[in-house]
Amino acid sequence: MEFLWSEDFQKINTPRLIAGSSEGGASVFRLDYKGKAACLAQSTQLHKQMSVNAGFRRIFEIGPVFRAEDSYTHRHLCQYTALDVEMEIISHYSE
Repeated sequence: MEFLWSEDFQKINTPRLIAGSSEGGASVFRLDYKGKAACLAQSTQLHKQMSVNAGFRRIFEIGPVFRAEDSYTHRHLCQYTALDVEMEIISHYSE
């Protein structure tokens, strides 16, 4: 985190409980929240992109991600902590 702050990144916190799937290809954990359908977030991608479009030029988040894919292994990972970084490209992707 210290490195990202030194590079002028701002830390954000996006929702983990959302109204629908946040990614097309991954399975979600669906649940009922106060009588309405909800899902555990699979990714922060949509919220990160919206934040950059709203004027936050460099952002990052550290938080849980939930995946409900079926697996036949004893080490299946359905929740993990991710470091997600997003930054505005001003002139070239190599910046």
